[in-house]
Amino acid sequence: MQHHLSQSIADFLLCQKIINKKEKEIYIYGIQLFLSSIVNLLICITISLLLDELANGILFFVLFSSLRRFTGGFHCKTFIMCNIVFSMIVTFVLLVNRFVGNIFGELVFFIATVFFCFMCIWLFSPVYNKNKKLTNIEIKKFKIISIVVYMIHIFFYFLILIIFNYRLNIILTGDLIVVFMILLGVVNNKKL
Repeated sequence: MQHHLSQSIADFLLCQKIINKKEKEIYIYGIQLFLSSIVNLLICITISLLLDELANGILFFVLFSSLRRFTGGFHCKTFIMCNIVFSMIVTFVLLVNRFVGNIFGELVFFIATVFFCFMCIWLFSPVYNKNKKLTNIEIKKFKIISIVVYMIHIFFYFLILIIFNYRLNIILTGDLIVVFMILLGVVNNKKL
């Protein structure tokens, strides 16, 4: 359905002479990414509202999207399965954050989590994806951006902690999920 809708929009743009025939496939792909992002945002907002966790849900979506965009990781084979998995991830993250997020208050666990996430991002990102092959220059660029984005997340965590004396544990929980997706992607690639 998503591909069909993207194709129809691209055909419309082609008929209106907004794009040319050579650009059509690129526009179809771009429209699919846009639609996927909108659907994921709506899924996240819906689940967040149902769990009375809207602020954490939106923050998770922004943080997850900003980091995963550059790290890559496990990808589902279909749009429907991707939405189901993303729904489970959002639900899991919000519930874990609510019920066990305070574990990050323990300094040892906090340091171990930050170090573990950093090492996984440094060692494994960006994860190879046969549908999005990167040049060596892009691989280096995405690795650096992944590390920088992760460090911005940690800086933001500390900034909120220092200014408001509040542990925004959704940042750590979300980053752990991105790392889990990285590791799943690496394992999945080894099976291929």
